[in-house]
Amino acid sequence: MSEACRSHEELHAELEALRMRAAHLEEALHAVHESEERYRRLLETVTNYVYTVRVEDGRAVETTHGEGCVRLTGYTAEEYAADPLLWYRMVHEEDRAAVLEQAARLLRGESAPALEHRILHKDGSERWVRNTPVIRRDAFGRVAFYDGILQDITGAKNMEEAARHASLHDALTGLANRHLLMDRLSRTIESARRDGVKVAVLFLDLDNFKPVNDRLGHAVGDEVLKEAAARVLAQVRASDTVARVGGDEFVVVLPGQMGGAGAAEVSRKIIRALGQPYASLGGAQGPGGSVGISLYPDDGQDPWELVKMADQAMYYVKNHIRSSFAFHSSLVRQAGLEPHDS
Repeated sequence: MSEACRSHEELHAELEALRMRAAHLEEALHAVHESEERYRRLLETVTNYVYTVRVEDGRAVETTHGEGCVRLTGYTAEEYAADPLLWYRMVHEEDRAAVLEQAARLLRGESAPALEHRILHKDGSERWVRNTPVIRRDAFGRVAFYDGILQDITGAKNMEEAARHASLHDALTGLANRHLLMDRLSRTIESARRDGVKVAVLFLDLDNFKPVNDRLGHAVGDEVLKEAAARVLAQVRASDTVARVGGDEFVVVLPGQMGGAGAAEVSRKIIRALGQPYASLGGAQGPGGSVGISLYPDDGQDPWELVKMADQAMYYVKNHIRSSFAFHSSLVRQAGLEPHDS
């Protein structure tokens, strides 16, 4: 075969190889376009809560929001367009620093993990979202955009909060349970130690409650307990803690006491309130209550010790004269001291 023929055949083979490479490139480009289209549809259909930030020289220059953002936040597309900082202003003030830090990392080209934070809906309600950012780079590896995929997790957060609340509160009365009581009392003691003040612990037991259960049944007894809990709460400050620690036993923590006078006054008010007629008893007189009081640091340094001392003082009152109160420290100093009359 001549040299010319061999050159022609080789050229033909090279052209055929180029055509095949071109076909492969076309297939690859088609696959890229399909992938981009799937990505776009994914952003629109998975959550449909999407925003895109265009980046130039490490700065955010434009932000666009998908229809889902409008539904999630209540603000219209026109309101977003008119106020470039609207999104950041609607972030809950306690979460704003974390959101801004996430954005700063993305602008620097660093990966940023998903962030759970709160936003305020246009109607004033609070929503929880999971904000998952995805960086998109240009051909030179620079950040060109980043997309934020927002998932509304308000329902899950509400369920989580409900479970947490149930683990720390009494199911019947809604008061703190023993676990939450001891946690708060420990914190209160630490604060009192720093500030040089006292803490009063009141241990309360309802008088004559068992006959109510025995005579009228547990359903009525439960209603009496709920009424009693509400009355105790009404006699204390928002900063005080009221807990149900047993069937008809309650503990009240009064921080920031300068002495026993405040605890005595609160005890009088509680006993007076518990003795009033009860709707659950058809307007009959209430069971009343006996209260024992311990003071930090006079009667103890430890939360359990303070509750135990107050409990002992309460039993003294219950065994001598009901519907009254006594301080544990007074009983120790003066054996046989009669409880205070309410």
